[in-house]
Amino acid sequence: MGNGKSTGLSVNAKTIVMILLFLNVGFTVKMINKYNEMKDAGYVREKTFEEYMQKRVMRAFGSIEEMNKIVEDAARQKEEADRIVKSVREHATENKRINNELASAKTKLLAERSKLQSTIAELRKKLKEKEK
Repeated sequence: MGNGKSTGLSVNAKTIVMILLFLNVGFTVKMINKYNEMKDAGYVREKTFEEYMQKRVMRAFGSIEEMNKIVEDAARQKEEADRIVKSVREHATENKRINNELASAKTKLLAERSKLQSTIAELRKKLKEKEK
C-alpha cells in the first residue's frame, strides 16, 4: 500500500481501509478530548501525541500521502455515486411520463378496436340480411 497506487485496491479492500480510517479518526478524537481535559499538557505532550498519530497513520496506510489519496478517492466515488443517483432519478421520472403516455395510447387503441369490431359486426349483419 505504501507504493502510492490505490487504484488496484478492490472495493472490499477500500471498505476495510475506510473502516480503519474511521477507527483511527475516532481514536484521534478520543485522544484529543482526553488531551484537552488535561490542563498540564504542554508542547512536549503535543509533540508526543503528533508523533504517535503519525505512527498510527504510517502503520495503517503506509504514509500520510497514501491516506490522503484514499480519502480523496472515497470523496470522488461519493460524488460520482451522487451524480449517478441524480441521473437515475431523472430517468425514472422520464420513464414514468412515457409509461403514462403509452397507457393512454393503449386505452385509446382498445376503445378504437372495440368500436371497429362493433362496426364490422353491424356490417356483417346487414350483409347477411341483404343476401336473404
